[in-house]
Amino acid sequence: MNVTCETSVDSAPMNKRIRFFGVDMDVLRMDEAVRQVLAWTESPTDHCRFVVTPNVDHTVMLQSRDDLKAVYDVAHLVLADGFPLIMTSKLLGRGLPERVAGSELVPRLFELTQQENRTLTVYLLGAADGVADRAAQRIHAQWPNVKVIGTYSPPMGFEKDDAENQAILDRINSVRPQLLVVGLGAPKQELWVHRFYQQIEADVALCVGATIDFLAGEKPQAPVWMRRTGLEWIHRVCSEPKRLAKRYAKDAIVFPQLVWKEWRSGGKTS
Repeated sequence: MNVTCETSVDSAPMNKRIRFFGVDMDVLRMDEAVRQVLAWTESPTDHCRFVVTPNVDHTVMLQSRDDLKAVYDVAHLVLADGFPLIMTSKLLGRGLPERVAGSELVPRLFELTQQENRTLTVYLLGAADGVADRAAQRIHAQWPNVKVIGTYSPPMGFEKDDAENQAILDRINSVRPQLLVVGLGAPKQELWVHRFYQQIEADVALCVGATIDFLAGEKPQAPVWMRRTGLEWIHRVCSEPKRLAKRYAKDAIVFPQLVWKEWRSGGKTS
């Protein structure tokens, strides 16, 4: 088992990491990850720290995409989001304690903010027109201490438009949120945040996929029992069959091959 420990101004308390499917993943439970992110929102640095949450689909993409691997190599937190990753970790003795899904991390962070009577300023970047605004309304109603101070839904192809990218940065930097919630879809969101994290004037950016849609009530989230038993993929395929069926079919073929390779290598994959 390959285990590394890191200490830096960006990772206090010290987080243990393991090498898994060629990526260094943080060995953290949900409550520990929430505490870490909240601590970062109260200890600014000269750049935005960012968090990625790999699932099976990310793991498959990482095997052939050097640009995405470069993102993961410098991400400040890499949290395993996916029941298959956790089960594989346990089977191979790697020690990932539990699933830390981005869609659950964000509301848990808001809940802790409210419980401890803190204030958290948030910017929502992503989702379709109007969705982030509806998410903001629901956030304010449920967690009054969480202040959504900006929302924006970028147009299609924005990532290829330098002027649009600068306009997005200007929107965010004009209000300087503590937390930037990015829901642009993978791997676009990870690539965009990695490209600009040194220019983003927010304390932490979370790359969390459909979380803004869930917060807005735009998309139904799988019941807790399905999330806890690894059956969330069934709920998601049924909800968005055209978009997800092909992806999950590919992952179902490729991921077992990666598990076999990981087992054979003893965690020494690069």
